[in-house]
Parts: sequence; C-alpha cells; structure tokens
Amino acid sequence: MGKRSDFYLFFWGGLIMMVVGLFFLSQKVTVTNLFWGSGFRMMGVHVNSGLVIVPLIFSLIWLFIRPNKGSKIAIVLSVILIIASLIQSTRFYLQYVSLFDWVLMLVLIFGGMAFIAKGLMMK
Repeated sequence: MGKRSDFYLFFWGGLIMMVVGLFFLSQKVTVTNLFWGSGFRMMGVHVNSGLVIVPLIFSLIWLFIRPNKGSKIAIVLSVILIIASLIQSTRFYLQYVSLFDWVLMLVLIFGGMAFIAKGLMMK
C-alpha cells in the first residue's frame, strides 16, 4: 500500500472510531439545566437566576433614553452575562456504565484520535 492510501485508511478509520466512541458516550450522559430553578454561583456568591435579567432591563432603558455607545456596550455585556450564567448552570450526569462499556468507549475515542494523528503526520 502506498503512503496516500495509508493516510486515508488511518484518517477515515480513526474518524469513524472516534465518532462511534463519542456516540456511545453521548448515550450515557444526561444534560440538565437548573437556570430558572435555583440560580448560580458567581465569585463565591449565590445569585438568584432572575437577577441576571436586571442589567439587561437597565441597559435597555438606557438605550431608549440616551442611545450612545455606552448603552450598546452595556446591552452586549448583559447578554454575555446571561449566556455565561446559562452555561454555568448546565449540569452533566454520567449514567451507570459497566467497566467493559467504559473501556470500549475510551479505546474507540482515543484510539480513533491516535489514528487520525498518525494519518495526519504521514502526510
């Protein structure tokens, strides 16, 4: 086999292995979001989730009263704060996985990554 066909073999074979391993892992993970229920922690202080909307309300009022560069920056920063609080309140829970399933997933994911790296280094 030539160097070109080895590249395709390692790259596509590794990509398929990695995708299958990530698919198996995604079937065992539960994702929940507790944003509206409990709030989040920011710099060690518990902040109620509804309080994140207050800067957006004030910046919108500021924008309608006096539209300038500062009011637009305040809106962008408040939207970034809302997105960050949503990301921070997202929780991932791994369901029960047998040792065989766990090893199979890890071998597929990291073995696939190793084959992709080997294929890319051949070129």
